[in-house]
Amino acid sequence: MRRMMPYILRSRNESCVYFEQKLDLSETLPYLHALNQRLERPPEREINLFHLILAAAARVFQERPDLNRFVSGGQIYQRRHIELSFAIKKERSDKGALTTTKLRWSGDESIIAVADRIHGAISVGRSNKPNQADQEMAVLTRLPGPLLRLIMWFQRSLDAWNLLPKVLTEPDPLYASLFFANLGSIGLDSAYHHLFEYGTVSFFAVIGRIGKLPFVDGHGALETRPGISIKYTFDERITDGYYCSRSLDLLASYIEHPSRLETPARTEHVSHSAQ
Repeated sequence: MRRMMPYILRSRNESCVYFEQKLDLSETLPYLHALNQRLERPPEREINLFHLILAAAARVFQERPDLNRFVSGGQIYQRRHIELSFAIKKERSDKGALTTTKLRWSGDESIIAVADRIHGAISVGRSNKPNQADQEMAVLTRLPGPLLRLIMWFQRSLDAWNLLPKVLTEPDPLYASLFFANLGSIGLDSAYHHLFEYGTVSFFAVIGRIGKLPFVDGHGALETRPGISIKYTFDERITDGYYCSRSLDLLASYIEHPSRLETPARTEHVSHSAQ
């Protein structure tokens, strides 16, 4: 049935499932504050919630490898690597340009190592130097529309037959395990995002702003605590809902009890066949 699904459900947006996860940050936020004080981090190098969420996601993809799949050309592939993409606003203004970046992880990294790499990637992303994806789009968008459509059709055809060169896919943020949009960083709530038919991203996660959310305690009483909402869009062809649900429970446990991510996982990797 899993092998038949790409032929029954032919596109990602025909196959997507939407899910909202509300996370209790009553332990998380004090932990991050104490961690930054203990490490004596300057404000511009502080470890924040976004770093924690990416560290947790990388760890979950390492422990739950069936999530790290994608569908192309009617086939389900297992990825060789964990790659997380996210968008970067070059400046906080209406006219501020938007760029994207993609980072590769083992899943063993500590939250400290993750934060250091993300700070570096954001510094590069906000510089005036365009990345490869930006350069390619600058060239392509100068072409006449019919020629550009022909090029995109040819690219999709090569991709479906597993013939697209790595030089095009490896730097492309839409060829990744998961794409994050951190709307909370610009003061917005989370929203459901479409999946892209281009590329191979099977998960899209949108992070909302931190606020007071209702939670039920162990005695059934309702109380408000600091929390966030993350909304996911997921291509259900890659794995079943039960596996995905258990994986999101694991993600929540890492975010709500973050001290587990302070040290590397030190686990052995299992190699997987891939496209």
